[in-house]
Amino acid sequence: MLIRFVSLILAFALFTNAAFAMSSTNFLINWDNINSGGNELGTSTNFSVYDTLGDNASGTSTSATYTLSAGYRASEQADQLSLDVRSEDSATQVAYSAFDNAGGTVTVTNATGFAAGDYIAVVEDVGFSELVAIGKVSSIAGTILSVDGFDGNGGTMSAVSAGGNDFVYRLTLNAVAFGSVSASAENVSVMVSSVFSTVTNGYSVYIQANQELQNAAADIMTSVTDGGVSLASEEYGSENVGSFAVSANTDLGVTTTQRVVQTSGTYTGGVPDRIAMLYKLAVTASTNAGTYTQTVLYTLTANY
Repeated sequence: MLIRFVSLILAFALFTNAAFAMSSTNFLINWDNINSGGNELGTSTNFSVYDTLGDNASGTSTSATYTLSAGYRASEQADQLSLDVRSEDSATQVAYSAFDNAGGTVTVTNATGFAAGDYIAVVEDVGFSELVAIGKVSSIAGTILSVDGFDGNGGTMSAVSAGGNDFVYRLTLNAVAFGSVSASAENVSVMVSSVFSTVTNGYSVYIQANQELQNAAADIMTSVTDGGVSLASEEYGSENVGSFAVSANTDLGVTTTQRVVQTSGTYTGGVPDRIAMLYKLAVTASTNAGTYTQTVLYTLTANY
């Protein structure tokens, strides 16, 4: 029996009541003012903009009690939101010997192919009950990968790998691909959702599938309903892991019903917030063969 699974992961950032800014290492331009031209409403397939050109004497003035934002359609704030979604590349699997959650390092057997800026997942005991820590590589010294900080299960993971089933993966893809699966395999793939937000009241990330996980014959993979994907059952779902995860450490279905997977209710200082999502799939001998697919849309919104 051949069953193949591909879930396309799409990232979409929705900016709500936010001003678009340009920035560099040392400077930030919250908005531009051009003194001629303009269009009341400009639209495309996905966006619309009300813009004003010819705006005089604009800017911000303050006193002990008041703040004045002068100018037509003056921006009230310069909130920033961005979402980065990356999934596991199983071809980059490499064993590791030591893991330091607090220090933000992992020692791998071979650092070839890793680079600063890569998202990585450190996985202990690969399988449906695996523990995972995710981070973004900041530097590499020999076989030691340093990250900007780990999130996930890192606080409960072992400092020394027991070997045989502990690995590090690069998170670089925009699709989850299990390949050929069997009834005896625990199929898991890790994904990172990374949010940068300066919104005072925080943000929320939602997922919603375009269809159930199904093949060309419309055979549908059963969504997990008991909180845990397990062998000997046909089940499909995902687990959210991390301090910003919603319904953490519980396997839930990935369906056409929208649900929140990540959220923060406060401004966290402009440091990226990350969760790991573990996509899980189990099949049985009676599962119909085929290539099962779905598209999962990630939506980021500000909390106002």
